Amino acid sequence: MEMPIGTFEVVAKDNKTKARRGRLYTRRGIIETPAFAPDATYAVLKHLSTHDLEKIGLQMILTNTYHVNIRPGLEVIKEHNGIHNFLKYDKPILTDSGGWQVFSLVYESKMGKVLDNGVKFRDHISGDEHFLTPQKAIDIQLTLDSDILMVLDYPVSPNANKKDNLYSISRTTAWAKISKDTFVKDERSRDKILYGIIQGANDKDLRKKSFEELEQIGFGGYGFGGVPLYDDVVEYTADLIPDSKLRYMMGSGTPDDIKKYVAMGYDLFDCVVPTRNARHGLLYTSEGEMRITNAKFKFDKKPVDEKCDCELCTTYSRSYLHHLFKIKEPLGRRLATIHNLRFYVKMMEEMRKLINH
Repeated sequence: MEMPIGTFEVVAKDNKTKARRGRLYTRRGIIETPAFAPDATYAVLKHLSTHDLEKIGLQMILTNTYHVNIRPGLEVIKEHNGIHNFLKYDKPILTDSGGWQVFSLVYESKMGKVLDNGVKFRDHISGDEHFLTPQKAIDIQLTLDSDILMVLDYPVSPNANKKDNLYSISRTTAWAKISKDTFVKDERSRDKILYGIIQGANDKDLRKKSFEELEQIGFGGYGFGGVPLYDDVVEYTADLIPDSKLRYMMGSGTPDDIKKYVAMGYDLFDCVVPTRNARHGLLYTSEGEMRITNAKFKFDKKPVDEKCDCELCTTYSRSYLHHLFKIKEPLGRRLATIHNLRFYVKMMEEMRKLINH
């Protein structure tokens, strides 16, 4: 039976942890969970083509609403009839709302101001001022024509004081309601998915308050908002979300982090870790992390990972990749990025296999 777009179904649960295997139905196909989406911040994964993404076996990618709105800008995306056609990618794309930039650029770096009805930003590149409202965040994402959209939220530090934390929740709830109203009333939202984001920093009571307020509005899935610094808070937040709703750990993380969060019951992950670390010569392998720039790899003729089937591992030696990084050849960064993403894809596949029926 064909499921409605936005349906999330749990198809198996682990008998030792809270891990579960599921399926998320999108207009561009089914996403098997637990799933990982790499961050294509400016509608590109650095050094890779969409042909590379296909070979790697990724199910989906994430792109950044705030950054794409500035560069290349919505007028360019409109000319291409959406983000998929712009970057020639036909699988699901999730767009964040700009909420993380509220945290990183405004809350932390003071490059703007949070107001009741939105956020004033100073462009981190040009210095120009932008005003992002929950309505505009949804409009931008609908113009991008992404498959999964996020509400505009206001994250604060895990150790924020109670006043800041309460304001974060009040803005997140109010903006979530406006976001959903805007989404529902716009005909472009047909066959698209909108998720809420739970705030509350390091306060379990406030995490509960945030979730309950968002659940009154009603979403098919929820993200963990803010920095996941304390495991007990992260797990408590996952437990708040009903089994029938997708649980999204936003912005995490390393392979060990993802395994830990899957065991807590989270279904979806995104992060810059595999691609950013690849560009700096840090590779993930079946035997642990590898810093390919280390001198010991200069004469090493073995593949980076004998258990990996990526372009790097089936073609080149550790010695050659070491050489590429030493001479700062972009091919090295490309091959390392392909490898790390393939490692993540296989890691997620293995986790799905291990989750019991």
